[in-house]
Amino acid sequence: MPHATEHPLAGRRVVLDKSTGETVYVVDWLDRLRGGLSLLHPDHPVARSFRRRLVALDLHASGAVLARTAASLTLVHHAEPVGVIS
Repeated sequence: MPHATEHPLAGRRVVLDKSTGETVYVVDWLDRLRGGLSLLHPDHPVARSFRRRLVALDLHASGAVLARTAASLTLVHHAEPVGVIS
């Protein structure tokens, strides 16, 4: 079942990692976006990167949030952001 409301950080830039200062722009929960769940397909490069981070951080894929980096789209877990920039 899709999330009923948008992600609380949708439309904001957040810091994912304090040590690197990596930032992303949060779009919304992945399940609220038309065709968004296709990004979780095991063969999709965005999904492979996301799953590696989930394993490293011991998180579950159900918290997938679509975000934009300076170069592309990425998936983050809703528990990853450590700070809000704007």
